[in-house]
Amino acid sequence: MKKNLFQGNTYVILFYRLIVFLLFLSLSRFCLYFFNVGYFGELKAADLVSIYIQGLRFDVAALIMINAPLIFFRTLPFRFNKKESILKIILYITLLLNSLAIIFNLIDIVYFRFTLKRSTFDLFNFIDANVGLFDIFKTLISDFWYLIILAGLMIFLMIYTSLFYKERIVSAKQTISQTIYKSILFVVILGISILGMRGGIQLKPINLIDAGRMVNSNEVPLILNTPFSLLVTIGKQKLENKSWFNPEEAKMLYNPIHQYNREGIALQKKNVVVLILESFSANKIGYFNAQQKSLTPFLDSLLYQSLTYNGIANGKKSIEGIPAILSGIPSLMRQPFLTSSYSANQFTSLAGLLQKKGFTTAFFHGGKNGTMNFDSYAAKAGFESYFGMNEYANNSDYDGSWGIWDHKFYPFFKAKLDNLEEPFVAAFFSLSSHHPYGIPKQYQSKFSESDPLDNSITYSDFALSKFFESAKTEDWYANTLFVISADHTAELPNTADSSNLIHFEIPIAFFAPNDTVLLKTEHRKTIQQSDILPTVLDYLHYSEPFVTFGNSIFDLSAPDFSVYYLNEIYHIFGKDFILEYDGFKFTNRTLNSKEMMDSKKQYLIENQIKALIQNYADCMNHNQLIPTSQK
Repeated sequence: MKKNLFQGNTYVILFYRLIVFLLFLSLSRFCLYFFNVGYFGELKAADLVSIYIQGLRFDVAALIMINAPLIFFRTLPFRFNKKESILKIILYITLLLNSLAIIFNLIDIVYFRFTLKRSTFDLFNFIDANVGLFDIFKTLISDFWYLIILAGLMIFLMIYTSLFYKERIVSAKQTISQTIYKSILFVVILGISILGMRGGIQLKPINLIDAGRMVNSNEVPLILNTPFSLLVTIGKQKLENKSWFNPEEAKMLYNPIHQYNREGIALQKKNVVVLILESFSANKIGYFNAQQKSLTPFLDSLLYQSLTYNGIANGKKSIEGIPAILSGIPSLMRQPFLTSSYSANQFTSLAGLLQKKGFTTAFFHGGKNGTMNFDSYAAKAGFESYFGMNEYANNSDYDGSWGIWDHKFYPFFKAKLDNLEEPFVAAFFSLSSHHPYGIPKQYQSKFSESDPLDNSITYSDFALSKFFESAKTEDWYANTLFVISADHTAELPNTADSSNLIHFEIPIAFFAPNDTVLLKTEHRKTIQQSDILPTVLDYLHYSEPFVTFGNSIFDLSAPDFSVYYLNEIYHIFGKDFILEYDGFKFTNRTLNSKEMMDSKKQYLIENQIKALIQNYADCMNHNQLIPTSQK
């Protein structure tokens, strides 16, 4: 075909440009695999081809959504769409939107390492909930500069290729027959575009959940593209009400309202200190990995004196971990609870419940005030005082990215505890073991692990040891229950795991000086972050009703499993089973066939999970995170 003839055909050029955009969209989507091979393992060539091809269905849907203005205005059967000024505006908008699509796909190459999923629209709520983004982005740019070069190169090639053929404007008057012909083409193209945007002729348009039915759950991010994930989740925050069971049946299977009545046993007026360690993955802790060099010698020694679990995080972000730990509210939905519309609901926390019983309460985080809305959460959850970077009031100890160095903020924390009226509830959230994993200059020779993450964890363990060394000299120490957990795991490259379990395994421990009963009591086998609140309240003999989506480890009659939500799938872990639920069917992923559950046990657990999901949606949608009698 001669170039001048090709240039004169509006429909051919439109099709050509869409193919170019699709090519770069799909290539940028699949970059996720090549930059994160360690997360997925060495997939066979046939598997990669299959995943790439299946992902084209989502790529086409995103392509049509992104390029809808171009398709619509370039195929309208009227003369005004031939005006050169209009064509240029539409073209520039199209190039901008397709460039942004590439950028978002490439951003997820890095962000995926922390979330294990494609970004959804809650990403913008997450950005809005952070302060000091300039310092954070500055660090990210210096660490991942090669992605900026890659994005620039791909965008340049996309624009150059898409503009290689330029359309010739035809000013001749359009005949009636031409108008009818173009009108028919317009309807046909519009119909094909709608089918492409829907992903086929099925009853409902394809959505994120459909990806989980096409590949294994850990491969879902490879067939999805980020623009599609962003676009289909705009404004979709409300949970769907379920009706698998009537309300009474649902509460019999999984009751979110807990009450531990023990006649004649008074509330223990014991201090509670919850230490939330940033990005402390179980596989980085010597206690759980005796075969490798320990990065956490002090924490190991503490865990040996504690009731210690290889626990499960209910999410992959700090903004998900904090309410799960302190309020018993996991984010069993696409967006974190704290950035969802449900954060306007009434809810409480360990601090809010115990404050009514005479406990002094305080929340400590060395980050910038306002980061991830932690200060707002603390106030609403019942913490009387919040101590952040503003209250620390010494910016010379700022780490340059997130807040105050751990070895400086721990002494500040301890000094405040010394002056709190007992009994008290204090939550401390560390920050130095967060990307970019820096450590203070004066300690760079002391801690010299080759991996920056390992180095920061070793430094954070050192800072923790200094806190305990100082705290144990105080009178309040002996009368304190220490709860140790991580907010989530760190990025763990080269840890391919078909169940993703390794990416959610964290330490959860309970340490009470001189209390041997804690270690001798019989306990459940599994624990998750949302089990911490009911466990502490049960331990203290708290007798009032409260709402939580977890269970006390002392309650042997409670459902014994952990759950998190990822890639539109509920992942359920027990001592000897792994289940996945996509809202339609359960899949048994138990790795050892000898440990497969009997059908009765699996049937019970499946119903308990469905009851949990139903009660979770009911409580969120009807503002029932606090028992009605206490509102």
